[in-house]
Amino acid sequence: MAGLRYNTGKLKWSLVSWKALAPMVRVLMFGAEKYDDHNWKKGLKYTEVCESLQRHLNAFIDGEDNDPESKLSHVGHILCNAMFLSYMFLFRKDCDDRYIDFNLINDYKDPDQLDIELEFNEKTE
Repeated sequence: MAGLRYNTGKLKWSLVSWKALAPMVRVLMFGAEKYDDHNWKKGLKYTEVCESLQRHLNAFIDGEDNDPESKLSHVGHILCNAMFLSYMFLFRKDCDDRYIDFNLINDYKDPDQLDIELEFNEKTE
């Protein structure tokens, strides 16, 4: 007989491939040596993280496997930057330096919400 467990709605960590995260850990170790342990938790601007992620992604797409400086895989750098972005987004809202182009703001809204706003604007004009 097995004991009861109430895990409904809890994160299912068994879905994660820990071996696939090893390149990210190598990059974190490189960063800890270069800067300091947990230096990234002090805060990184969203755009800087995205730009770094994009550079590594572009290099990987162009066929380059390893970063010339660290000699570590671009995939590890991509994973690292994705984790940094997730951390900053969840815990460091003060690092949000994204530029909002208010000329395009309607492109970011829910189309249903936009219809409601258009109807409201028509009624108030």
